Amino acid sequence: MIKIGNTVILNGDEKTILQKKELEGFCLLTCGLSLRSTITASSIQDDGFTYCLQRGIFTLDGKEIAPQEFNISWRKKPEDIYPYLALVTLMLICGASVELFAQLQF
Repeated sequence: MIKIGNTVILNGDEKTILQKKELEGFCLLTCGLSLRSTITASSIQDDGFTYCLQRGIFTLDGKEIAPQEFNISWRKKPEDIYPYLALVTLMLICGASVELFAQLQF
């Protein structure tokens, strides 16, 4: 779970986190493999995956990021994709452009 400003990024597939009272009043961004999550991953391969923003979200300075998909590259497929979903989401809400991710390799 990552808290930044009034936003909380969390694993949407971990049900016990979603029920915590301490999250009331925050904007919750869920990352997971469920279609109900705000952010999901598809086409998970050895060299990367497709990051899928299912609903619009806002950056810390109030700019809206529309629903979209883009590719994320990595050197080696990890056993756990959730930290990658959370990191990309954090970078987006901090103002990183989608174009930046075409140049990065995790």
